[in-house]
Amino acid sequence: MKIGIIHGFVGGGGGTEKTLYAIIEALIEGGHEVTLYTISKPSIQIPGIKIISTLPFHLPIFGLYQRYMESRLIEKANDEDLIIQASGGLVLPQKKDQKVIIYCHHDFQNETKKDITKYKGAWSWYYKPYYILSQKFLKQINDENILFISNSKFIQDSIKKNFSKDSVVVYPPVELEIFQNDVHKEKSAITISRYSQEKNLEFAIDVFKDIDVQYTIIGNTKARVNQIYYEKIANKLQNIKSKISLLQNVERSQVVGDLKKSKVYFHASPETFGISVVESIAAGCIPIVPDNSAHTETVPINELRYRPGDKKDAQEKINKALAGDYDQLIKSLQDSLKNYDEKTFKDALLSFIENIKN
Repeated sequence: MKIGIIHGFVGGGGGTEKTLYAIIEALIEGGHEVTLYTISKPSIQIPGIKIISTLPFHLPIFGLYQRYMESRLIEKANDEDLIIQASGGLVLPQKKDQKVIIYCHHDFQNETKKDITKYKGAWSWYYKPYYILSQKFLKQINDENILFISNSKFIQDSIKKNFSKDSVVVYPPVELEIFQNDVHKEKSAITISRYSQEKNLEFAIDVFKDIDVQYTIIGNTKARVNQIYYEKIANKLQNIKSKISLLQNVERSQVVGDLKKSKVYFHASPETFGISVVESIAAGCIPIVPDNSAHTETVPINELRYRPGDKKDAQEKINKALAGDYDQLIKSLQDSLKNYDEKTFKDALLSFIENIKN
């Protein structure tokens, strides 16, 4: 089949982009002809596919304007047999018989509930195109040619509840093999996170400032908004006497090495999946995560999930993990990893596409 993939911005990293690369690899391995449609020219090389970009240069554009431009990319893909919206944004078929698969990294509630009436003047014109698109998408969400793959049961349930739309769960692929070599564990803790407001890193710092252990936050600041948030967190740390370190834009090899050395992995925010949580389990860490969202799937052991926003509960679980009280749970955690390997993802995606053909 000729398959077009829509992913507006390529080169920023993160779980969504890792999923994109696995989708591309799966389609190539399945013998499909692949074209990637982007807003700006990708900052990295992607062999084996054709790339069509709106802009002939690399330009990171974030916010609603990026998502609106991304939704228009399907207009360039009229000759494709199938469209895959890989970044989870809004997209509508352009032809009566055109089928679109949306890989849902979220449940669309932010987009479909946005109210333009609270914006005045120039801001209303900024939000209006995407608002109109979101309303149109909501009206057509149950179109038989719009097919959903959810990245977790949490997202599947939310979409079903809010839009009465069925989807198939295909967990994102996680690189598991790179964590297999044993490394001596240090009595330390780590968080892998984009430096972004929704990641709730202030709470993580509040939790660890009272724990006498080396704690490291590693994240990227490839966009200006991420750098601003990083500086805000760094300023907060200046007034705290602790063993907390902030690292930004480090090499992947260092991320892997630091995960393998750390005893505890801590997460402070809800996640629709949470690739770094699964990676931490593969690295032999004890994950301590909030008891909400997709964490109930990726960390299927109640003792390791703290009450959201409860600093004391989080600290108690971290201290127990550091003391080795949860070590006996590592095997059960690692047995669950079979749901997230790359081959499982690719096989499930290709099977889904084959069912569409038939």
